[in-house]
Amino acid sequence: MKTDQVTYRNKSFEALFMNSLDAIVSIDANYCIVDINQAFIDLFGYTLKEIKGKHIDAVLNIGKAGSANQDLTAAILAGKQIEEEGVRYNKDGKPIDVLIKGFPILIDGKMAGAYGIYVDISERKRAEVVLKESEARNLAILSAIPDLMFIYRRDGVYLDYHAYDKSMLAAKPEDFLGRSVHEILPADVAELIMQCFEQAYKTRKTELIEYSLDLPDGRKFFEARITIMDEERLLAVVRDITERKLAEERILYISLHDDLTDLYNRNYLDEELKRLDTARQLPLSVIMADLNGLKLINDTYGHAVGDRALKCAADIIKKSCREEDIIARWGGDEFVILLPQTGAEEASSLCKRIADSCLEVSVKSVPVSMAIGVASKVDQKSDLNDILREAENGMYKQKLTESRSTKSTLLRTLLKTLEDKSFETETHARGMQEIAKKIGEKIKLPYAELNRLDLLITMHDIGKINIAEEILVKNGSLTPEEWGAIRRHPEIGFRIARATEDFAHIAEDILAHHECWDGSGYPRGISGEKIPLLARITAIADAYEVMKNGRPYKKAMTQKEINAEFKRCSGTYFDPALVKVFLSIRKK
Repeated sequence: MKTDQVTYRNKSFEALFMNSLDAIVSIDANYCIVDINQAFIDLFGYTLKEIKGKHIDAVLNIGKAGSANQDLTAAILAGKQIEEEGVRYNKDGKPIDVLIKGFPILIDGKMAGAYGIYVDISERKRAEVVLKESEARNLAILSAIPDLMFIYRRDGVYLDYHAYDKSMLAAKPEDFLGRSVHEILPADVAELIMQCFEQAYKTRKTELIEYSLDLPDGRKFFEARITIMDEERLLAVVRDITERKLAEERILYISLHDDLTDLYNRNYLDEELKRLDTARQLPLSVIMADLNGLKLINDTYGHAVGDRALKCAADIIKKSCREEDIIARWGGDEFVILLPQTGAEEASSLCKRIADSCLEVSVKSVPVSMAIGVASKVDQKSDLNDILREAENGMYKQKLTESRSTKSTLLRTLLKTLEDKSFETETHARGMQEIAKKIGEKIKLPYAELNRLDLLITMHDIGKINIAEEILVKNGSLTPEEWGAIRRHPEIGFRIARATEDFAHIAEDILAHHECWDGSGYPRGISGEKIPLLARITAIADAYEVMKNGRPYKKAMTQKEINAEFKRCSGTYFDPALVKVFLSIRKK
């Protein structure tokens, strides 16, 4: 090779060596540094003067980087070309991530040294760390998200998925990956999803859709948020919203239905009255029904039994009506039935079916009965509110007509029930009435008061109707709880009587018939003449009948014992003046 060519090549190499952007060092066969370029100086901080002739491993603290890195220099000087990533340390001891490229220098086939090239990859390494941390965070987030995620091709093919729990998937991944939504989902759902894809590409915004699927464990509702990833892929985040949808449906149902009877409520009925008020629905009939005696049932047996009676009435109406008829609970004890395209004759037949069905149903031995009114709109000019009022007036008219009969039936039923479960027999009542009448006549009670006294004795223990039979006929001492139930019967009787027009005038007497002259009685503990007169007479008549005839837990007393007992209790349990009257009657 000509000298000028050698010179040119040497100068070219020297220029490349010195101006390379990568750090370069040359070492001899003894691992000692011969030369470095400016990039080496910039990267590691050493000048050539500081490190020339020094062992390369010592200069770059290769020992701190680990034994694997120490072996690299030896490998290069053994004739190998290497390219590996590693760590080297600058003058200040700071670690630097570098890509190391090593080339041996051979002169006449003998190892003369080596070149080492160091490419600073610190930024790349930091970026890799950041990327790994980001991927770890994303994986943690994905693992915690309870939603399903699907990646679709623009034509609807499933490309990938993520599931917090694979049991959430409606199908196995191998059954849907690589297949189209048209192959996997019902046609209507698949079409909805494809329309959403096109809309997302059109608007470049996240699109939201809802759909439902019939799965092996029942119907499920889903919400999907669909976002464009690129021009060929979309991401869908799918959430199971079944609980939310069922809750919404339940709230809607509750807003339109009566909670007790499960019929429609008045809010719904008001809307239906507007909807049906058209010529096409004529003739439109309206039936209004009222459950008789609800207050009496509530006051006798409590509201739980009253609720049962309302449910029975609702069931009777539902079973009597057609599927297209609209039934609603109008108020406390009132029901309304709307009958579109139904004339007066057919509506009247329905009223009869309801009334006949009532004859077969009772609650706590009390027959269920309803007052019913009906009206029909046959002319579009008529005001539907007027038709509703006409049906209501008809119902109230029937209720007034049958009220006394209905309440008498209820009363007879209650008294018969009480007689069957206790000692309050008709014979006991007649005996009380005889002695009470004698006392009343002796003290010259007016005729009307004698009649009221007679009714009072018939009704005085009606409050026991709601006490368990085993308490009423118990042969032995009552527990505190049982005695508490007994002591409540005057109040229950008071409410029953007050709920009925025919018996309201004896309600206060019923309430007071277990009060004592000295104030030791119940339920209010009143005394003396504060106790109504008829209640005081009833107390004496009741005690006399019990003493005379006895009870399973108490034997009958002789006439002498009865007289002695009344004398003993005069002024404490009983009105002393009435006791004198009673004893004077007994002498005759």
